[in-house]
Amino acid sequence: MSLRTVDKFVTWNSQKNCYDTVFWRRDILPSSLTFVEGTTLPVTVSAAPALTPPLTIKQPYASLNGLDQGLGTPFEVRSLVFQDSTDRTQNANFRVRLKEIGEVREFMNREVHVRTIFGTGQQPALLREPYMFLSQHNINVQLIKISGGVTTARLFLWGAQYFPWSPSLLMAKREKSDMTNLLRKWMNRRKYVTPFWLTTDEAVSLGANAAADFTAKIGDDGPFEAFGHCVVATGAFSAEITETKTKQTLMNGVITDINGMGNSQFPTIYPTPYLIPAGYRLRMRFTNLTAATNTIDWTFFGRKIYAPMTNVSEILRETAVPTPADSPSVMVPRPL
Repeated sequence: MSLRTVDKFVTWNSQKNCYDTVFWRRDILPSSLTFVEGTTLPVTVSAAPALTPPLTIKQPYASLNGLDQGLGTPFEVRSLVFQDSTDRTQNANFRVRLKEIGEVREFMNREVHVRTIFGTGQQPALLREPYMFLSQHNINVQLIKISGGVTTARLFLWGAQYFPWSPSLLMAKREKSDMTNLLRKWMNRRKYVTPFWLTTDEAVSLGANAAADFTAKIGDDGPFEAFGHCVVATGAFSAEITETKTKQTLMNGVITDINGMGNSQFPTIYPTPYLIPAGYRLRMRFTNLTAATNTIDWTFFGRKIYAPMTNVSEILRETAVPTPADSPSVMVPRPL
């Protein structure tokens, strides 16, 4: 077996002429988070139009005699998964909004369609910019039914659970230091860089063969770096996208849903990231290619960088951690 499959769990000790175990890597375990204990699962979403009461996902605190150095059990969110038990996952028709309660940090400018942000257990929606979910922090989840009857759903955050207080680190001070140093870098990064989803400022609904312009405002709190987009629509359509201030376009003609759109499981990934300054607007012209009403949910996925444009590169460099967003390959997220 090639050592490349296990080399992150061992290191060469030249003094002893043997391999030593990298203990802290063994104390990062795959894990998932769902709604807090006491929430009735699956969650019932009433018939449209309706929204659920605020639901909470909380990362609990755990330690062993204070050995966590105040870090608890941080959770690195790597992918988003959902299940619609009633309408079937591929037909789920509701929108979702996520917000960090304590820091009042929004993850999106408006509610987005669940199928443009969440995937399934077999085909999860991978985050190119993971999110470090600290102990005792809470994420508020709101589900909004678009159309159809009562349905039931489950949502999960999948990722890596860190155990900086693990007993296996008691006699491995250097390895424990490596883990805690990485976590402190993450704690610094999450102040400035978070995953973000951008959609149109208002819902898009077009009549038969109609065309209309819609805007997507980046927000004044920081630039947005888009890595691609996902779309869910009730019919065929075409789109044109223009940056209103610079008049730059993302295409020299219309693209259709067939040749330019993906969903959260198979997203449209840009060959190069698209960095948009704070306060900018995108003008999106949609044309309905059907003879029926067409509802279009377009979502750009990427990360929000809370810094002036001139400081973006500096912030990303100073807060650098192993993230898929900064992987050499734009197609395949690299595991930690």
